[in-house]
Amino acid sequence: MKRSVKITLISLLVLVAVIFINGCYFVFCHQDKSMAKIQQGEDLNLYECCSIYTMHMAVWMFGWPLSPEAARECFLLHFPREDDDLVRFKASRGFMKSPKLRTAVEYLSDKQSGASVHVAWKASKDYALYSPEHRAAIAVNACDVIKGEVDKTTGDYEIRIRCAMVYPKYSRTEFNLGKFSIWIQEGLFRYLEERGWISRYIAEYYTIIRKQ
Repeated sequence: MKRSVKITLISLLVLVAVIFINGCYFVFCHQDKSMAKIQQGEDLNLYECCSIYTMHMAVWMFGWPLSPEAARECFLLHFPREDDDLVRFKASRGFMKSPKLRTAVEYLSDKQSGASVHVAWKASKDYALYSPEHRAAIAVNACDVIKGEVDKTTGDYEIRIRCAMVYPKYSRTEFNLGKFSIWIQEGLFRYLEERGWISRYIAEYYTIIRKQ
């Protein structure tokens, strides 16, 4: 029994290592070439698709420290869903520390139920590790912040932050991690979405605004 558990654990570690190594190799050596093929209207081969898939797995496996919300979203993209499926998450305090989200929430405070405001971030600036926006920006760029129904008894209402989990067709996104940066061709993930390797859905974060 102990031997089988040990073999299983070793196998899992080897799998994680292979995913990480292949994902890193593809990120630094081949993603631009594959993106160029897509832009020229060519299909990618099986190795390229598998490598992009493992690169996407590496994003959610190793992206938790940067943005746990974005990592969880990436993880859920690996399960079959319809494009209009709504997946709800409770917004954490860390997520709601985004200055842009807080400004949007404040703007909606005196608006009618159903009012919304569109929020977008600049990837080159707001995705950086030192930015106070990075956690929300990576997860829900761009999104709609919506005011829910007001409870007539308490005055409380729900704020919903809604974003379609659809990758852009052509976007070379840089992630500034302080001492070094990495870049991702997000169009490669869009290619997998369009061919059913990963799914799409609509992510909705919610938080309750209490009447003071």
